[in-house]
Amino acid sequence: MRLTPRAAGIAALVATLVFVGSAVAVLPTFSDAQAGPIVASDSALAAGAFPQSTWLDPSLAPTTAPATATPSETPPATPSATPSATPSAAPAAKPKPKPKAKPKPITYANTVAGARAYARARLGTRQYNCINALFTRESKWNPLAGKVTSAYGIPQAFPGSKMAAFGSNWRTSPITQVKWGIWYADSRYGSACAAWSFWEAHGWY
Repeated sequence: MRLTPRAAGIAALVATLVFVGSAVAVLPTFSDAQAGPIVASDSALAAGAFPQSTWLDPSLAPTTAPATATPSETPPATPSATPSATPSAAPAAKPKPKPKAKPKPITYANTVAGARAYARARLGTRQYNCINALFTRESKWNPLAGKVTSAYGIPQAFPGSKMAAFGSNWRTSPITQVKWGIWYADSRYGSACAAWSFWEAHGWY
């Protein structure tokens, strides 16, 4: 008998179903005792009788995240600021020394006593003693001794008009005459004492 394609397909489907059913019917059945322990007891697991890999699918095991190092909460040490050097107090300005007051020039009286005081202050004691001896021998300290046209005055200038270089009052001023006499002794002999030594040797100077 020739089957149509549709009938042939139906027959093949029925045969497949019958084969599958027969295979299921012949599978042996096992009791729990025959199958043996499938699930380990809690005590066995606790005792570590079965490794985890034998009863738990590794793919189903909960994954434990790797421990992450907890950063230290201690803040880094803050470098201490170096204290700046405390500026020292500026030194107090030294007071400027007051300029020394110039000594006022001594004014000597235009007298014989004033002329003697001037000569002593100008020459010092030793040289004054020499000029004093010289003028005493020449004129005895008389500003009018002698003649104007010849030896004249305290130092006996010759002529007396030479003393005009130290003052126009040379005829009557003891101070002007003594100034000229000191200058003459110094310029001609080197000092009043040298002039007196020459006078002692010659009787004139």
